[in-house]
Amino acid sequence: MATLPAAIVAAERFEVVTLLEASVAIAPAYVLGFAAVFLARRAKQAIDRTLGRVRGGKLAFAGRFLGYLGLYMAVTASISVATYYVLRRLA
Repeated sequence: MATLPAAIVAAERFEVVTLLEASVAIAPAYVLGFAAVFLARRAKQAIDRTLGRVRGGKLAFAGRFLGYLGLYMAVTASISVATYYVLRRLA
């Protein structure tokens, strides 16, 4: 989830990186979001398989929530970069 804010900060602070070039950070955000959701699902299945003897249900829920939040941020960033790109081409 930190890849997108880090890319935006880099685009703001360094003149070498533009906002469109910083959009490269969207791909790792997708990958990390999917990985978090997948791992949280596996953890939840392990908890269910052991009938709750393995603890960590709340942690699995938090991981799944953060994974979906990361995916939401990646989708939002993709839409905003696409809109920014189209508006720059039309102007």
